Amino acid sequence: MKTKISLFALAVLLFFACSSKEEEPDAVRPVFYTEAGKDHKQPTRNYSGVTRAANEVKLSFKVGGSATLVAVEMGDTMNKGNVIARLDPADYSIAYNQAHASLKNAKAQLSAARSTYLRVENLYINNHVSLSEYEKAKTQYESAESMVETALSQVSAAKNKLDYTILRAPFDGIVSSVMIRENEMTAAGHPVVVYSSFNDLEVQTAVPENLIRQVSRGTKVDVRFSTLPGKVFGGIITEISPGTPMASAYPVIIQLTESTERLFPGMTATVEMPLDPEITEDIPVIVPVDAAGHDREGDFVYVAVPDNQDGVYIAEKRLVTLGELLADGYVVTQGINEGDLIITAGLSFLYDGRRVKLLDAKK
Repeated sequence: MKTKISLFALAVLLFFACSSKEEEPDAVRPVFYTEAGKDHKQPTRNYSGVTRAANEVKLSFKVGGSATLVAVEMGDTMNKGNVIARLDPADYSIAYNQAHASLKNAKAQLSAARSTYLRVENLYINNHVSLSEYEKAKTQYESAESMVETALSQVSAAKNKLDYTILRAPFDGIVSSVMIRENEMTAAGHPVVVYSSFNDLEVQTAVPENLIRQVSRGTKVDVRFSTLPGKVFGGIITEISPGTPMASAYPVIIQLTESTERLFPGMTATVEMPLDPEITEDIPVIVPVDAAGHDREGDFVYVAVPDNQDGVYIAEKRLVTLGELLADGYVVTQGINEGDLIITAGLSFLYDGRRVKLLDAKK
């Protein structure tokens, strides 16, 4: 009996102890905070890109024929003027020799026509031949001159075609692809190799249609490569495409301002591109990831509202609409106003109406 009474008394004491504890007001909780919109930075976006040679060309012969030499393989580096490939020059050598023979014959006819013309001219001056004979000799002389000029052009053309049987590197670069083998026939203008500059790279990326007008030529950007961690390359936007049908993104070209032997065409890159703040209509409010919570009502943050007591604030639960996740946190598209004091940590200890004290540290 005494044991039951003791247990009953103990239960009563615990009940009143708990009741008195619940009735005690919560202590003012110190919290970290940030002011919405205070530290706006120039908005940036990251886009994936691919490196490519700023100067890439498909080299081809200007004449057709059979390839007697292909002097390069994929990946070979070349200096300007190095031989890449040759065609069989036999037919073009014959044409060149024939043009030379025609020139020699035209010069002989010109020499004879000049001699005749000078003789007839002298006789005409002394009234020993008629005007018609003089004009005939003059016409033959002028025709012989034209034949020589034509023959000279034919020799020059034949010489060019003979020279065109040798394909040379137009600048210092690297062979990206070889599309012909020895003894194969190739037509004039048919690609033989893809040739690229290796010290002049650019990055091609694409910007969505809703942001393209905030990008402008001459803007400086940062470019990073996964193959070179920790290294940041500078770049400048040099080209912005006007767009293509059936595409929702616009190609943008970034010229790298520095080069390295460790970068090659085809490497993937990340481009950090600043947007034009003068064109940006609404600079978004960004809250840290730890400041945003979610429950059955939706996404929310806690805003510190001043209380009547000095230095004390009230935590107000504010439902918000969250946008995309950036490096600095979530973009808040609705529910937060610029200047609001956002509590950035300790959401599990907060509730709507709890008294808090703001710490000096903002992060």
